[in-house]
Order: sequence, then C-alpha cells, then structure tokens
Amino acid sequence: MVGMLAAGLAGSAAGCSLDVTTLCEAAGGSYAGGTCIRWSPRQQAAQDGCEANGGVYQGGLDTCEFGMGGP
Repeated sequence: MVGMLAAGLAGSAAGCSLDVTTLCEAAGGSYAGGTCIRWSPRQQAAQDGCEANGGVYQGGLDTCEFGMGGP
C-alpha cells in the first residue's frame, strides 16, 4: 500500500494525474469530502469499548485517549 501511494505521488509530481478515489477504494476505504476513510468492524468495536470507558477514540491513530478535556 505504501509503495503504491509513493509511486502514485511520484507520478503526480511528474505531471501525471492521481485518482485519489481509486487509490482510496483500492486500500479498502471510501473517499468523500476530500478524505479517505477506512473503517472496519474491529475499529467500530474499539471505538465503542473506548467510549464506554470514558475515552475518546482516535480512529486515524487507532488509539483510545483519556483526559483530553471532553465531557
């Protein structure tokens, strides 16, 4: 995946167009509003468990944070 992204970015720098929607979907995500979102049932379970214990789930980092000043 990283190699494909690096190759795509290198191609873009050389003047080739990069279809970010296709790239995102190839990685198992969906592209909307300028953002590639990958969300799996495992991530949903992690978010649910984190929030049930008073944490804030950071999906991009796949971590559960506590004491971030939320309600």
